[in-house]
Amino acid sequence: MAEPDRTSMTNSEAKSVASSTVRNRILGVLFIARGVIAAGYLASFTVLTIVGASLSGNAALAGIPAALVMVGRAIGPVPTARLMDSRGRRSAFVAGYTVGALGGLIAGVAVATESYALLLLGAFLLGVARASGDMARYAAAEIFPVEQRGRVIGLMVFAATVGAIGGPILVLATAGPAVALGLPEFSGPWFATSGMLVLASVITWIFVRPDPREISVSDGVSDEQGGLMTHRISKLLAQRSIQIGVLALLVGQAAMTLTMVVIPLHMHEGLHSTGAISIAMTCHVAGMFALSPLTGRMVDGFGAYPVVLMGAIMLILASILASLDSGLGAVLLGMFVLGYGWNACYVGGSSLLATGMPIGIRARLQGRIESVTAVVGALSSAVSGPLFVGGAGMGWVGVSGVGVAAILVVAVGWKRGLVRSTVEP
Repeated sequence: MAEPDRTSMTNSEAKSVASSTVRNRILGVLFIARGVIAAGYLASFTVLTIVGASLSGNAALAGIPAALVMVGRAIGPVPTARLMDSRGRRSAFVAGYTVGALGGLIAGVAVATESYALLLLGAFLLGVARASGDMARYAAAEIFPVEQRGRVIGLMVFAATVGAIGGPILVLATAGPAVALGLPEFSGPWFATSGMLVLASVITWIFVRPDPREISVSDGVSDEQGGLMTHRISKLLAQRSIQIGVLALLVGQAAMTLTMVVIPLHMHEGLHSTGAISIAMTCHVAGMFALSPLTGRMVDGFGAYPVVLMGAIMLILASILASLDSGLGAVLLGMFVLGYGWNACYVGGSSLLATGMPIGIRARLQGRIESVTAVVGALSSAVSGPLFVGGAGMGWVGVSGVGVAAILVVAVGWKRGLVRSTVEP
C-alpha cells in the first residue's frame, strides 16, 4: 500500500512542477500582449483629439472620439466576460483584440480618407476592445494560488508601463513611413495600433494554452456553489471582501480622475510651461504603473486591506496637495502620489475580486464591475470641469477628492472593526 502512495505523490509533484511552468508561460504571454496593446493604444490616443479636430473641422468636436472610446470601454467588459465564461479566456481575448485591430484599421482609413464618421466608429471599437486587455489581469491571477495573486496582478498592471514608454516612440516611428507611402502623418499610429493588436491576438491564440479557465486554481469555492450562484450575483456582492474590492476600484477611479483631468488646465492657468505640465503627467503615469510589482508583493505580504487603505489615504493627501498653490514641486509630488494611490486601490481591489468567487460566475461579475468603473471614470471626468470652474480653481476639486477617498477609508475601517469584533470573545 505504501508504494502506490509514494508513486502517486511523485506523479502529483511532477504535475505541480509542469503546471508551474505552464502558468509562468501563460503569465509571460499575457504580460507581453498587455504591454504591446498598451503601446498601441497610447500611440493612437496621443493623436486622437488632434485628428478629431482636423477631420470634423470643428475644435468643439475634437473630444467626441475620446468620448466614444469611453463609451466602448464601458460596454466592452460585459460581452467580453460572457465570452470568457462560454468560450474560455483565450478565445475572449483574441476576439477582443481582433475587434480592436479592426477599429485601428478603420481609424487609419478614416484619417487617410478624411472621414470623421469612420474615425468615430474606429474609436468606439478600440474602446470595446480595451476590456480584453484590462480583464487579462484576472485571467493571469486565477491560474496562481491565492497567496500569489497580488504579485501577478501587479505585474499585469506594470505591463502598461511599456505603453507609457513605447506609445510616444511609436507615434514618431510611424509618421515617416506613413508620409513615404503617401498617407497622412497621423494615420501611421492607427495602423500601428492595428498591427499591435493583431500581434497580441496571434501570440495569445498560439501560446495561451491550456486555457486559463481550465487550470484555474481553486479558491475553496466549489463548482456546485458556482452553479447555484450563477443567477445570484447579489449574494456575492453581499460579501464584504467583494464590496471592498468593488469600492476600491470605484473610489480609486473617481478620486484620481477628478484631479487628473483638470490639473493640466490648472497648471496652464498658473502660467506653468508646457514642459512642466508634461513632467507632471509623466510623474502621474509613473505613480500609476511603475511600482505595480511592489504593490502586488505588498498585497501578498500584508493583505489587500492595508494596501487599499494606504491607497485611499494617499488619494486624500494628493487631493489636498492638488488644491494648494504651493509651487511646481508640490504639484509634481501630488501627481505622483495621486497615481500611486490609484495603483494601490486598483491592485488591492483587483486582488480581492480575483479570489473568493466560483469560476462559473467569476468573469461575469468582474466584467460588470469593469463596466461600472468605466462609467464612474467618465462621470468623474465630466464633473471635474464644472467643479474647477465653480470653485474658481482646484478648491472644490480637492474637497471632492478628499470626500470620495474618505468613503473607502471608512469602509475598510468598518470591515476591519467587524473582523476584530467577530474574533474577540
